[in-house]
Amino acid sequence: MRFFSKLFILITLIFISCEDKDEEKYVIEFSPTTEHDFGKVEINKSISKKIRILNTDQSSGPFTGEIEIVDSPNFSMDFSGVLVLQKNQSKEIYLSFIPTASEEYSGKLVVKNDKSFNEFYLSGIGGNPVSFSIEPTALDFGLVVAGNTKDLELVFKNNESSGFDLELSLDLPLSDFILGGNTSFTLAPSASKTITVRYTPTQNTSTKTIEVSHNSTTRPNPAKVQLAGIKDISAEIISLNTEGWALFTSKDYGLSRKKFQDAIVASFASSIYDSLSDEATVGRGWSTLFAQESNDFAQGAFNDFKNTYLNNLVSQNSQYNILAGMSISGVLMTTQSNDHYTDIVGAATRLLDSVSKYEFSYNTKIDYKDVRYALIQAYFNLSNYTSAADQLDILDPVNAPHSASPEDVLNAIQALAGQL
Repeated sequence: MRFFSKLFILITLIFISCEDKDEEKYVIEFSPTTEHDFGKVEINKSISKKIRILNTDQSSGPFTGEIEIVDSPNFSMDFSGVLVLQKNQSKEIYLSFIPTASEEYSGKLVVKNDKSFNEFYLSGIGGNPVSFSIEPTALDFGLVVAGNTKDLELVFKNNESSGFDLELSLDLPLSDFILGGNTSFTLAPSASKTITVRYTPTQNTSTKTIEVSHNSTTRPNPAKVQLAGIKDISAEIISLNTEGWALFTSKDYGLSRKKFQDAIVASFASSIYDSLSDEATVGRGWSTLFAQESNDFAQGAFNDFKNTYLNNLVSQNSQYNILAGMSISGVLMTTQSNDHYTDIVGAATRLLDSVSKYEFSYNTKIDYKDVRYALIQAYFNLSNYTSAADQLDILDPVNAPHSASPEDVLNAIQALAGQL
């Protein structure tokens, strides 16, 4: 009987011991799921996901254990240390994924202690950043006549190396430019799209910027495409110049000068009209020279001629008229210097070497004789009496050879005044 009593006690203890072991259990749940796929993420960029770890009511008691990420250093979390959870208590942590190459990644979040081992599976893919091109990077429509339109094209391409679709949205303020077709679109890698930009000029000059919003991290956002167009007013400027010369030939020098000035002002619209502006400036110089409306008329005319000569934008005939104008206006100036007379010598010499019988087409009374007479005066003022005498021999062969003495040269110059 005593034996059976001891046996009963032993069995009871074993049963209690086994029951205690069965009760030490931990049921850990992850929310929202038991795995998470981060999808495709740009290389070296981070993406995070919040998960909840719950020590459920089915656990035997408080859970104390470790939490770690294994199998890939590209996954990380914002928690470190020992994880302690009471029954029905949860802990929120953030998991992050940072790919370093264009490849697939996998890892695991492990929550464990001596009595429990739980895994949360992680996956993701690294992708190259979006790379795209815009060709061309700017659109210059040039000259377009009012009432007409001009179309140019922009080509957007998502490069083959891109790991993602290219998402674009174009914005262009209300202006003389309009965009054709959809202004928001998506392009797969290697795909391209052509957008037409139309220019209809209403202003003398138009400049605007297309702002291109995109999802690339490799270039400034928004990208910008500059647009420029000019309403063609060439005919208007040419007409003003033509009217100016018509008034000049009819000896209305004051109104002629105004027409040339109007042409110059109109040309300010764009540097593309610089040559027409310089043609008008030549006309203004001659009108100023003949109108003689101020004490410094010769200086004003000379400046117009010299500036346009240096620009070298006008026709060959206009260049000849500039050289003649520099020569004649130069010797009429009240303030002069050696450099100034050197300019006159250079202008007159170049003209006479190029066109020995030069004649000003808008007033044929102005010709090569007036230019040579100006050259003689310039040489005299530079004290180059020998060269002055040589030019006198050409201009006045009847009295050749001329003496190179200063007094004789001056007398000869004065004798020719009013005879040319």
